[in-house]
Amino acid sequence: MKQIITSASDIESNGDALLPIGEVSVLTGVNAVTLRAWQRRFGLVIPARTPKGHRLYTRDNIEQIYEINTWLAKGVAISKVKPLLNSAAKSSNEQLQNQAVDSWGEQIIALTTALFDFNQHKLQQILDEAIGLYPFVLVKEKLLQPWLNQLEDLVAERLDADLIIAWLKSELLSRIGGRPAFAGQTVSARVAVINLTHGALTPLNSTRSKTLYSLLLLLELAALRASVIDLGNQTIASVSLLSNRLNLDALLLLPEPNHSGTEQAEMQAVLAQMTFPCRFVGPFAPTLTSLSAFYTSSIADLIGQVSARSTSKARKSIKHTEKIAAVSHSEHHNARKNHDIS
Repeated sequence: MKQIITSASDIESNGDALLPIGEVSVLTGVNAVTLRAWQRRFGLVIPARTPKGHRLYTRDNIEQIYEINTWLAKGVAISKVKPLLNSAAKSSNEQLQNQAVDSWGEQIIALTTALFDFNQHKLQQILDEAIGLYPFVLVKEKLLQPWLNQLEDLVAERLDADLIIAWLKSELLSRIGGRPAFAGQTVSARVAVINLTHGALTPLNSTRSKTLYSLLLLLELAALRASVIDLGNQTIASVSLLSNRLNLDALLLLPEPNHSGTEQAEMQAVLAQMTFPCRFVGPFAPTLTSLSAFYTSSIADLIGQVSARSTSKARKSIKHTEKIAAVSHSEHHNARKNHDIS
């Protein structure tokens, strides 16, 4: 049953801090679109409402979201979670946990079939369903990463391998570029992505690995509400020319395999001079052993850190602007007062 919040006293009597959907999304890792879908389609996580219809979530709502995430991680489909949230039903539904069918494997097979058939409608339908109903971190772990890893081996011996990867790239990029800016939500961070190259010829399978990873990376950055500048293929010398020229919160670099010791030393010298955080990501990032300080394994953690830093800087800037405005107003008032006296 929906709870309507009509006044501040309602919030106080409720005893819980009520949070808007954006803050709940940050806390739980479940985006606003997914939370709305859970409520609309499955009657899960019913928030309070303001008179204007805005959703406000209680502590109980947030705890329920965490519990739902736990069941989803165990392989239970979102459509079958609701009975498990009823404490009285947990014992009678204990067998459901053990018998929960992991549908992720079936979706991986369906995605591969749609891809090889160039079936745009089916491919996008599966992705829409997964990304719309599940937290992206779970979709990445259970569906996208295993699928793309498997895909690399499946296309290796195919004559149409490059065609398949090119078509997939087009389809996935359309999901990122064709959507309105995060449905009105604020941008969490400004991020640039560079595919780092060197002079040596890169093996074809390595190129495919990087291409598939970069697609997953862009999908994840979009899910994290990061504004992305894709700078394509660049050398480390070109990277050095970016400092103080782009307003970024972070730069992500996808290295090639087998960068020489000399190249790694040059990278370290360049990155140490940059004015924003620079991190190596991708399948070959762990091979840069001398640059481990610049490596990150969690994009979500990195975006969370730089987003918090960016928010803090913005607040300080606003306070500074307000202080200057107050001083200016005071000086103007005093000047008028002195003029009236004279």
